[in-house]
Amino acid sequence: MQRFRGLSALVLVGSGMLFITPATASTSVQKDSPVINTLFSQTKPQCIGRYVIDVPESFNNQLHDMIFIDDFKIESKPLYLPAFKQRVQLREQALRDAVNKPENESVNAPFIKEKIILPGGKGVIFDRNISGEDDLGRVLEAHVFINMVAFIITTEILDLSSSKYTERKKTYIKAGFSEAQMNDKPAKLAALQSLISRLSGREDEVIPTAKGVCIPNGFIRDDGGKHREKITFSYENDDFILGVYTNNKYPGSEDTLFNRSALINEALKTSNQYTIKKVALSPNGIPAESWLFGGTQKIRNTATGQDEQNTFYDFDFKANERDATADKPRFGIGLTNKYKKTRYSEAQMIEIWDRLVNSLRYK
Repeated sequence: MQRFRGLSALVLVGSGMLFITPATASTSVQKDSPVINTLFSQTKPQCIGRYVIDVPESFNNQLHDMIFIDDFKIESKPLYLPAFKQRVQLREQALRDAVNKPENESVNAPFIKEKIILPGGKGVIFDRNISGEDDLGRVLEAHVFINMVAFIITTEILDLSSSKYTERKKTYIKAGFSEAQMNDKPAKLAALQSLISRLSGREDEVIPTAKGVCIPNGFIRDDGGKHREKITFSYENDDFILGVYTNNKYPGSEDTLFNRSALINEALKTSNQYTIKKVALSPNGIPAESWLFGGTQKIRNTATGQDEQNTFYDFDFKANERDATADKPRFGIGLTNKYKKTRYSEAQMIEIWDRLVNSLRYK
């Protein structure tokens, strides 16, 4: 995850693409190079949120815990049933043992407040304490097994219903909290159970036909309600990192990639970066803006132990920033070889980029 977070601010901070055009910036691209044709000789579709993109067969998503639906964080992992059962048993034992740790005073015992068995053998939900904290703030932690995929779903809850929190509750009342807010476990638990009922496991190459949102190794069917969706996929090889992400929190606005250029122009003046290409495009009818940057970096040669200077690329793509809706949320793609010495030339990196972004389409 650190490597993905390490993508330069120019790629991941979508609010910060800048534009300067030095005389040395290259815009020529040699299309259909044999090296790139080999890389894309076999591709596979990837369903990410409410979009689909084609990536080379060799690409595999490495990020399975950056999934946020409403107040829930989801982690996913393909797993066999015996391994899932063992995982749950070990986790339950660890939670039960936690009460014996010094930071978990007996006044907050038991550490597991409730264990809810899910119907159909899907798994279990633990209402558990947070280590070292009073038990008015806890976590609902669901372990779910569907279609050979194991999911861990967590959310924090507030529960002041215990008589020992009578005085503390007065403070919350003065702050304007309602009774439902001072014990949001029932509402959070109902929402969690609804989410689980709409969740299914899948292989990442499978594109569901039902209306809903794709997450790594999973799919969440729509229920007609409005839900916040923030999902990130990451692909990495020896040459670059590809990040793909979607977030429906923000509606469409004029705060687009190109309209933000003035804010970052000042920062680019002090960096070793330059603009390669800036273009508005519309892959499969999806309005988007793309900004390609190059720069110089020093990387340690492991063979010689010496630092070597080479070129790095930061490419950024934003779709539906101006026109975002619930069904067509904002979508971003970032490609960088920051901290990597890529074998590809600038022209080849651009061709890889063009093939990826031009394959984007709605699910």
